[in-house]
Amino acid sequence: MKIEQRMDVDLVWTDKAPKIEPTNILVYHQEEHGSATALAGKALLGKETPVAKVYSKLMSVPAINYMPSPMWPEYRIYETRSMDGQRWFVIRIPRCHPLEITMSERMNVNNWLYTYPIVRDIILILNQYGVRSLTYMTADLFSIHPEFKDYGSIKHGHLGVFNFNNINEEVLEYFGDKRSEHGSDFALAPNVWIWCNTFANFNPRGYAKVLLTASSPKFVDMDAADALLNYIQNQYHLPYDENILNQFASQLETAADMTYIKMDLEDEQDDDYDMTGWEV
Repeated sequence: MKIEQRMDVDLVWTDKAPKIEPTNILVYHQEEHGSATALAGKALLGKETPVAKVYSKLMSVPAINYMPSPMWPEYRIYETRSMDGQRWFVIRIPRCHPLEITMSERMNVNNWLYTYPIVRDIILILNQYGVRSLTYMTADLFSIHPEFKDYGSIKHGHLGVFNFNNINEEVLEYFGDKRSEHGSDFALAPNVWIWCNTFANFNPRGYAKVLLTASSPKFVDMDAADALLNYIQNQYHLPYDENILNQFASQLETAADMTYIKMDLEDEQDDDYDMTGWEV
């Protein structure tokens, strides 16, 4: 075990620190609506265990935890290899700083304050080990909200690919039918653009890319997950486990059905009393 510390981050390597070699980073937040990124991340990681865990006082962590299956507060870093042998660090973020879905500048004033220091320190630590590019996979989370109706939206089952190093390039490539659209602005969650902007400026090569899949009102959107996985496999040659993908999708569907649980209560309660059990 090795611990590396920066101003606001403690990074714990579960074994010894990795060797220095050309490395890419893939980042995702597992609680995005539609579960596309959670599904894609699970399929890519398979049964891999974390090679590092990241702790910070700035992370958003619930006060209450549970046994015998406690929630983990830390970011987790996994190591995997592409089919041509390239090393990838996959960063799995359990939760982000709370966000109000609004364009009002008076809201969400602390997102930068609580996100940037964590991102900066992680990037500075990983830079030492040969990191040269970062890809953030996310969903078009805001397009289904009325306040963002005038912004662009990704069609269901498609994928927008945005090069964060050329902000003036108004091109979105669609994986699948190869169409492109010009002139559309897409709203990005704070976590997405802060990771990409920081990496683009704090890494010697600084190549950052956003993979933007469609948002969905569904709890589990397999089409959006497939769009991410197909692009990642074809472009980055990263394999994924389809059996694990389907198993995890089934587990999430079951969890969605159990979001509100009808409880059998004692005789002193009314028969039609509905108690909320737990939320996923």
